[in-house]
Amino acid sequence: MSLVALSTASRFRLRQWRDIGLIAGLAFCSGLLALASLPGPVAGAPAPLAAIFPPWISGEEAMARSLASGAGILRQGTVPFVVVLAPETSARPAGALLMLRLDGLAGCIISSEAQASSL
Repeated sequence: MSLVALSTASRFRLRQWRDIGLIAGLAFCSGLLALASLPGPVAGAPAPLAAIFPPWISGEEAMARSLASGAGILRQGTVPFVVVLAPETSARPAGALLMLRLDGLAGCIISSEAQASSL
């Protein structure tokens, strides 16, 4: 092999590493931008929580499991396996698949009348 062939191969490798570095740098920067755009803590009154149970659990069973965990129940969701819990609830009910904060969901906003009647 000649000296020209070796230098061409080494230039090709340098270009490959440069491209890999650029792609890795862009991925890292976009990840940092995504983290920076996440919302921070919300000031004000805490939002109610929705405990989502498996669909095969009845509404009565979902309510019973929520009460057994010591949670304050505000109401049942539009489907029987969803229970809306008080914001002070810290324990996850047994069998709940998911706990969601309801502060940004338009269909789950609790009016002041409903909140007053539940107390």
